[in-house]
Amino acid sequence: MVFFYSRSGKTKVFANTLGEVSGSEVYELNCDLNNKGNFAFIVKALSVTLAGKPFPVSNVPNEFPDEIFLCAPVWGGKIAAPAKYFLQNANLKNTTTHLLLTASMPGKNCRRYATEILSKSDCKPGNVYIFATSDKVDANAVREQLHEMLDQSENRGRPVEFPCFDFAEAEQKSGFKDGQISCG
Repeated sequence: MVFFYSRSGKTKVFANTLGEVSGSEVYELNCDLNNKGNFAFIVKALSVTLAGKPFPVSNVPNEFPDEIFLCAPVWGGKIAAPAKYFLQNANLKNTTTHLLLTASMPGKNCRRYATEILSKSDCKPGNVYIFATSDKVDANAVREQLHEMLDQSENRGRPVEFPCFDFAEAEQKSGFKDGQISCG
């Protein structure tokens, strides 16, 4: 099963495509705060983050399968607050949870932070995948990369960690394209 939170729609493309290529059900997490419009969202996100308050999700299910993917954007080098809320409040005790994160600039500590938040949640920590994105996500490139990810995980029994790249350097030196995997 694939769970996701997406504000801009980029992470939704990844989640829906992952559901399509893996044959998994896709479930969107709804944020309780009104985040319509960039200014309103920024003010609320900053006030929630600075005050250390949760960014609540209203539709967290009570039961989960043995293994899930949680797809979420990266905000300021960290997993988006609604996805963090999901990890901290969902009953994931016997569920292996893999993170698929999307970020325009993942940052050097992004993978470490994502791994830490998985280990602090109630779940069985799975793998962390971080995809570099820009303003527009190419669904065909995403599909190709997700097929590769799933094919490699079948060959090894578990999802595989992809090589890490510095996003800015990779973009400049190798023509890095949307949908290619990157991590900080």
